[in-house]
Amino acid sequence: MSLHADLASLRSTLEQAVDRIDDASSTVKGTALDDLLADLYEVERHLRGANRRLAKVVTYLEDTGQGG
Repeated sequence: MSLHADLASLRSTLEQAVDRIDDASSTVKGTALDDLLADLYEVERHLRGANRRLAKVVTYLEDTGQGG
């Protein structure tokens, strides 16, 4: 697999992880586990940031003709 394909696949995986964290946040909101929300939101924020930075790398590889 090419670097571009690996990183594009990882972006998809990160998006899925964000969705799962969001689902988990919805599940615990308003329950006895509500105190976990701040941590879940922080994890989600970091995953979104990582995905944005990874998108820049993937775009760079595409723009420079190294996109696979």
